[in-house]
Amino acid sequence: MKFPRLFGRLSTRSHLALGLAALTVCMLMTASWIGLVPDVEALTRAHRAAIAETVAISASTLLDDRNPQALQETLDFVLSRNPDIRTLGVRAHDGRLLLSLHDHALHWSPGAHEVATDSEVAVPVFQAGEPWGDIELTFAPLRDAGWRGRLEDPSLRLAAFAFVACTLMFAGYLRRMLRELDPSRAVPQRVRTAYDTLTEGLLVVDGDGVIVLANRSTGAMLGVEEHALVGRSPSEFPWQSAAGVAAERATLPWEIALASHQIQRDVHLAVASTTGARFSLRANCSPILDERGRMQALVVSFQDVTELEQRGVALRIAKEHADAANEAKSQFLANMSHEIRTPMNAILGFSEVLRRGGFGDATVARQHLDIIHSSGRHLLNLINDILDLSKVEAGKLEAERVPTAPHEVAREVVQTLAGRAAEKQLALTLDIPAPLPATIPADPARLRQVLTNLVGNAIKFTEHGGIVVTLRLDERDASGRRYRIDVRDSGIGIPADRLASVFEPFVQAESSTTRRFGGTGLGLTISRGFARAMGGDIDIHSVPGQGTTFSVWLPLATADTATLVDPAQLLEARVDAAPAPTRLWRFPPARVLVVDDGIENRQLLRVLLEQVGLQVFEAENGRIALERVAAVPVDLLLMDMQMPEMDGETATRLLRERGCTLPIVALTANVMKGFEQSLEGTGFSGYLTKPIDVDALMLDLAGRLGGELVDDEPAAAGSAPAELDSTSARTDAGRRGPPIAIAPGYPPPTHAHGSALVSRHARHARLAPIVDRFVQQLPAKLVEMNTAAARGDHPELARLAHWLKGAGGSMGFDDLFEPSRLLEEAAQAGDSRAATQIMTDLNELEHRIRLGAARRPIPETLR
Repeated sequence: MKFPRLFGRLSTRSHLALGLAALTVCMLMTASWIGLVPDVEALTRAHRAAIAETVAISASTLLDDRNPQALQETLDFVLSRNPDIRTLGVRAHDGRLLLSLHDHALHWSPGAHEVATDSEVAVPVFQAGEPWGDIELTFAPLRDAGWRGRLEDPSLRLAAFAFVACTLMFAGYLRRMLRELDPSRAVPQRVRTAYDTLTEGLLVVDGDGVIVLANRSTGAMLGVEEHALVGRSPSEFPWQSAAGVAAERATLPWEIALASHQIQRDVHLAVASTTGARFSLRANCSPILDERGRMQALVVSFQDVTELEQRGVALRIAKEHADAANEAKSQFLANMSHEIRTPMNAILGFSEVLRRGGFGDATVARQHLDIIHSSGRHLLNLINDILDLSKVEAGKLEAERVPTAPHEVAREVVQTLAGRAAEKQLALTLDIPAPLPATIPADPARLRQVLTNLVGNAIKFTEHGGIVVTLRLDERDASGRRYRIDVRDSGIGIPADRLASVFEPFVQAESSTTRRFGGTGLGLTISRGFARAMGGDIDIHSVPGQGTTFSVWLPLATADTATLVDPAQLLEARVDAAPAPTRLWRFPPARVLVVDDGIENRQLLRVLLEQVGLQVFEAENGRIALERVAAVPVDLLLMDMQMPEMDGETATRLLRERGCTLPIVALTANVMKGFEQSLEGTGFSGYLTKPIDVDALMLDLAGRLGGELVDDEPAAAGSAPAELDSTSARTDAGRRGPPIAIAPGYPPPTHAHGSALVSRHARHARLAPIVDRFVQQLPAKLVEMNTAAARGDHPELARLAHWLKGAGGSMGFDDLFEPSRLLEEAAQAGDSRAATQIMTDLNELEHRIRLGAARRPIPETLR
């Protein structure tokens, strides 16, 4: 493999010189073979043979004379006259050595008389015409034995001499001739200088595709000196197409131009030079033809567009990032619109029901409060994630510095999130171990958001134990103290190498955390921004598997520590405000078809509409709505937009095509610009946005069905339970877990693993039978989901997860919502590993739900 590389590096002149020298040597060897060149060794052999014959003739004559003495004298004379003869001997016919001159017996090889060699010759002698014996002669060898003797071969020495001499002579001759014939010498020096200073690469290729002229820029692009390019083909370099794949020789523009005699313009190519640099080039090829149309030469130019291409790539990447960011923002806004409007629909709707005092059963009213409370918690988490996001990105967070009571803010946060902690059987404690200032300079709204986020995260990432919020004064340094709020949990903890990244936007400690616990990853970023805007900061300390402590510290003014208040006084509770008055509607008898795939939305609308005297029918999707309209006379349709099997837009279009003129009011969470025209084009009579504004709903229906607004009336006595508040609905220890401690100290947390789960609608007279049916069908649904996950049927798994996400939350099993949502996302993304992990959690929750159903029987239904 080394010889081809060596010869490949030789210049054209060297190749030609070696070739001509080889031809000369071949001619000499041929001449020697046919006898045109004398063979010295052959002449020597002939001379030795002649001497041997002469000696044999003389010996035969002397033997006939029977004069042995004369024979010996003759042989001595022959030795003295022929220096090449080393020894001489006379051997009788029977093999006896009769005469040995110069120790002939020591130098003669046995059997040598049978075959003559360059150094040993045996000639027969006769006596009286009969064979008498042999004359044996040994000569000096013509050549040494072994490789040295081979090198002394006259023919080889002649060939070597001719090859070396001819190579040197031809090289010198060709050097001069090629210099005279060099096309570049035909170009004046001033033109050549300008030619070499061009940034554009230029080549002149002859009709055979061989380079005859190249400038310096071309050599730099190919990594070869320009004079070394002469005699080579431009096609032998590693060219690539614009797509980055190796270009076929036939597709190169100069090859096409040579074959077609046509100009080739703006052909994008890439080439890797011998130095490792990569160039992106734009090639142009212009044929030079004679008067008969025959190819004389081809001018090839290369424009270096590497920098432009790199800028284009950077611009394309930036555009892709911008498009992705815009798409992510649109998706984020769409998701937030949907996520916010869903709990708002329940909050505003059931709040309106309670305001109107339409229920006298305290249990029913309490269940409505449960729905409001659950939806409010969900909404609170969403708001915390997106609050002031634009200001965080712009770095323009602002915070007030007004007298603020951190203990009151902390107590409100603990009270607000107490129910959420109780559902997970976690202890949530507010601890003030020592006196604190009554107020400090801070922003109460920002501080509330920070603590809500930190406590909410602690609840989210804690499965056993509890969370303690501790307020204290902390020694910062010798110059003074600072106000410190610790939020300590006994959750999963954070690895040390991930602590710094938790404050980055959209980042959580592990990639699997989002799938398991959810969240946007914005909360800690915003919280630290708020803390710093108030002049403080947030620190973190965590031990994986043991828990995490987030410490919020705030600066103190000099006068803040002058008067300190005891913990008992700081923990006193405040009295809530009284509810606002209600408005009541009255409608004539009419039938309304509610079309929505969310059972909780249908239930809410049923409660609202039946309360004002309307008769309600339900349909889960557009297909069923078409059947209901054909079978049951109705006066108005409330149509959801996004539903399985058939959405609201398709169903409305089909109803209009069939001649239906009933009012069809869209229920939509889409508030993007231009959606009204889309609804009108489909055939909707109007629209209501989610969450449902009860007054707007009643006002719209009143205009279509003849409803009337009656005077405000106080709620009937006993229509609402006297003990109606969130605490009484959450303190059933057997069903909801340990009570929430809002007092100094940190009691040991308790958590019963695998404890029973009971629906918050379990005591609702109207919803209890529906919950019972849900509990009964849940095991079969989980079997279907496990089967779909096992065989990798992601579309079916996503469909079932979507059902469980809506049905579980609506049936009062809030713990099912988040894992179901994550399972749906994992299935849509085709993430089998995440889906399997989440299914394990869902199977455990299903077991706990069955335990709750066995321990707390569902009440009988009200029919």
